[in-house]
Amino acid sequence: MVKVLRSKRGMALILVLGAVAIMTAMAVEFAYNTNVAYHLAQNELDRFRAQYLAQSAYRFMQVELKFDRMFRQVVQSQNLGQFLGANANLPLCQQFPISTGLIRAVFLGGEGAAELPPELKKVVTINQAEEAQEFLNFDGDFDGECLDESTKINLNFFYGLDPFQKGAEGQQNAYDRYKIDLTKFLSVEAYREVFEDADVKPSDAVRNIADWVDSNEVINELEGVQAGPEMSLYDRMGGGYPVKNGKLSTPDEVYLVDGVVDEWYAPLAKYFTVYGDGQTVNVCAADDIIVQIIIRRYVESDPSLPPVKLDDAETMAKLVNAVKDGCAMGGQGNQQKQQISQSLATAIGAAAAGGEAAEGGSPAGTGGTAATGFASYLSVEPRYFGLVLTGVIGDTTVRIKSVLDVKEADPKKWKLLYWRIY
Repeated sequence: MVKVLRSKRGMALILVLGAVAIMTAMAVEFAYNTNVAYHLAQNELDRFRAQYLAQSAYRFMQVELKFDRMFRQVVQSQNLGQFLGANANLPLCQQFPISTGLIRAVFLGGEGAAELPPELKKVVTINQAEEAQEFLNFDGDFDGECLDESTKINLNFFYGLDPFQKGAEGQQNAYDRYKIDLTKFLSVEAYREVFEDADVKPSDAVRNIADWVDSNEVINELEGVQAGPEMSLYDRMGGGYPVKNGKLSTPDEVYLVDGVVDEWYAPLAKYFTVYGDGQTVNVCAADDIIVQIIIRRYVESDPSLPPVKLDDAETMAKLVNAVKDGCAMGGQGNQQKQQISQSLATAIGAAAAGGEAAEGGSPAGTGGTAATGFASYLSVEPRYFGLVLTGVIGDTTVRIKSVLDVKEADPKKWKLLYWRIY
């Protein structure tokens, strides 16, 4: 009898211990799942807040773009460009980018304040610091950057061009010239490795982009040579989607083109755009390599210009500097176009004469009017702005890329053309 009781007690004890173990495991599992769910919810909340901070940067950038239009009108009406020089051509959102982190550092002595110059710290008054503290009474930070889209290479340039049109005697047509210019740009030594990693030839990538945008349905090689239907490239890929034969609508659409892959395009995407007329470029704010492409396109398309060694690095550097000098003269509108054209014409004349400019002018002429010569390649009225907006909460960062069409005078009528959150 005693043995039976002991056996039953042992079984009961085992059952109790088993129940306790199970309940403990359930409690641990519940606590773990609750902790995971909490952190997921907290991360999602931080991302949500960071996104709204980035959208706040977007609103502030709109305000800056509005005042930029007013600033340009004042500069032009008061002829202030001669005093502001090259800065007169930069939009306010580039001269004064939005950054609450920088404001905190300047006015509140936050992170990064030690790196600020002493002169900047001295100009901050007590009232300004109090106003800044009131404005920055929120968690996190946001930043905004802008860039005039007309400072980039426009991939839609091929739209409307005829691949079979004959060029001037001894020259390629505009379609082939642009393909050659882009291929030279992508073939520089600095980009060789990214194309090797992608197993793509720059010439093939450029050809396929041109074929995607142009109106015909055949693969166009240089000098009017056809290489079969465009769909043959996409049928072998198993893509099953048709070639657009029209303008690229968004920056991401270029990834539909055969040969355009992240390995080479992502590092160079900052140089390309699909917005604008494709013909004109804001050379005053563009990267030097973009200015070189425009100079080459102009010189090679005008047979009346004297021969210039465009492949000589020193000569090209002088021509680029001449364009920048024309920008620094501070003109506005058509006046600015003519100043830049004249400066480049003088430099071309000097380069053709072996480095010495002709007295009282140059063999290259006057550079034409605001509608001819190099001036016809220039954009001086920014319309499309690419915005990069960042919101930060703790370790969570959300970025927004957008493109805004500011053609209309009324900001309420501005068009949002692109919006991507990542």
